[in-house]
Amino acid sequence: MLFFILSFILAWLFWLIFADKKRWRELFPVGILAGFLGSTTDVVTEYYPFWDYHCPNGMHSLVIDLVDDWGIFLVVTYLFIQWLPKNQTFWRMFRYWFIWTGFTITVEWIYVSTQHMEHSHGWTYLHSYLADWFLLWVFYKFHKRFRLSLLGVGLDRLGIMGIDFEKKNP
Repeated sequence: MLFFILSFILAWLFWLIFADKKRWRELFPVGILAGFLGSTTDVVTEYYPFWDYHCPNGMHSLVIDLVDDWGIFLVVTYLFIQWLPKNQTFWRMFRYWFIWTGFTITVEWIYVSTQHMEHSHGWTYLHSYLADWFLLWVFYKFHKRFRLSLLGVGLDRLGIMGIDFEKKNP
């Protein structure tokens, strides 16, 4: 139980330290999508158990799923989008994805090696690694397609219902 609670606390501690909180309107929708997809795969793996989480102290699997989905999944996705390179050349983005997928597969390896997660029914680290590439691409495209970067602009600069909240110099 402590392992999952600590991973949740550590994820949110990372968010508190490293997140650009001024961009929360832009970045949280992608993190929420990650949590939603995580919750969806949790339901799917109840019927097709390619992996499973284990808690030696008897923590209910629903709590484990929620802690992962709304902790590490949300925070990692938030930071992944936050730190996207400004100059997005093919090789720069490839290297960026390579670093993040390396990080995510390392986290999974920690879960498996500490026996808090188990692969089954033919699922391997390669499947997880390829899924991580795909998921990061989905989050990137979601952010780009819905132009969420525009939400990072403060509401005071957008103006609401024709009212301009930005201070004007006389």
